[in-house]
Amino acid sequence: MFCFQPAWGSKYTININLQMNYWAAHTSNLSECELPLFDLLERMAINGARTAAEVYGSRGWCAHHGTDIFGDTETQDRWMPATLWPLGGAWLCTHIWEHYSFTGNLGLLQRMLPVLEGCCQFLLDFLIPDSSGQYLVTSPSLSPENSFDCEGGETGVFCEGSTIDMEIVRQVFRHYILATSASKDAIFSTAITKDVLDALSRLQPMVISPETATIQEWGLTDHRETELGHRHVSHLYALHPGDTITPTITPKLTMAAEKTLLRRLEHGGGHTGWSRAWLINFWARLRNPSQCAENIQALLRDSTLSNMLDTHPPFQIDGNFGGAAGIIECLVQSHEVSIADQGSPVNTIQLLPSCPMEWNKGSVKGVKCRGGFELDFSWNDGRIHGPVVVRSQFGNAALLVFHDAGSHAFDLSIKAAVPESRGEHFVSHSTFPRPSEVHRF
Repeated sequence: MFCFQPAWGSKYTININLQMNYWAAHTSNLSECELPLFDLLERMAINGARTAAEVYGSRGWCAHHGTDIFGDTETQDRWMPATLWPLGGAWLCTHIWEHYSFTGNLGLLQRMLPVLEGCCQFLLDFLIPDSSGQYLVTSPSLSPENSFDCEGGETGVFCEGSTIDMEIVRQVFRHYILATSASKDAIFSTAITKDVLDALSRLQPMVISPETATIQEWGLTDHRETELGHRHVSHLYALHPGDTITPTITPKLTMAAEKTLLRRLEHGGGHTGWSRAWLINFWARLRNPSQCAENIQALLRDSTLSNMLDTHPPFQIDGNFGGAAGIIECLVQSHEVSIADQGSPVNTIQLLPSCPMEWNKGSVKGVKCRGGFELDFSWNDGRIHGPVVVRSQFGNAALLVFHDAGSHAFDLSIKAAVPESRGEHFVSHSTFPRPSEVHRF
């Protein structure tokens, strides 16, 4: 008799893997492919309300680190570094505002607001004051699938306010405020808005280790990870898929993030395909094209089967989709926002922000950016030539920032404004500022 037991029980792991499958959906102009995820989220919210009430005595809903087609939200397995982590649903909820930021689909945003609000209700109940009384933290908390060394030679898992927990909570709360503001005519409860704003101001911040100059993984306590080359790099969530860490706004955290990645790689990190794909996205956000090229080559060389599927026995498709997302991040990024002279926010679109020097010639057509923009452009000899075609769906303000292939985060770049009107615009070299007006991004 044969016993057929599929890998991971054929469930969806939601401490990064399912989310990674959708990282390229919007930028590759396939936003409609993400819609089934929201159907799943609605099923999870129903089941998760029972989980939140029975397991945590909380309002709202939650889900742990695995789910399935039926929207399972209970704890999975009996492995403490993964099992008792109720923020899997919260991470998935970040896709709600991301979808709106690319598509402007107000109907979907309003449909998903009760799901997002229920997630916020759970998080508000789950947060508690830390041991110092200064910050709100998740507790018990962990960094997915990782562990740390304790005094006396024991291995630890739980902490107060792991870095990924706090950054997911921060992003969900921010998205809720943005979503309620964008949906003023929707009929839904805003009773928790004040509580969300209050909690947002009291969340534990990221901390740079005084010993290693890396970002601490387990909140305010500088634990040493048991496996220095661990496949998860959860404490860099704020770099990607989050947007709190950017070379432009947070240079100190950017340097710490880079040291964190180098430390992981020095000890064998990125040894699974999906993990290597995440590294590509990290390096793209850090605007380090040489590291992007190196990790893309490693993904193809070490973690790709002859049929082009990502290998993590038997295979994991998230490595394919995550790698594709990283390649697009090398060419176009739109997660940053600038402040215009009049004080209003402006979408910032980086062109060739992390393009490896080896890609000195190429073209992009139909790539989507946050704010409702779709772009076509080409480059030769590492530099964009000819006009950039910008199709603006909503007439939002935007700033194009032009980089050369091989340029790094703090190299000089040139910016040009996109007209605030709907339709097709041709942003050419004639719209570039004079040399004296070149800005550093």
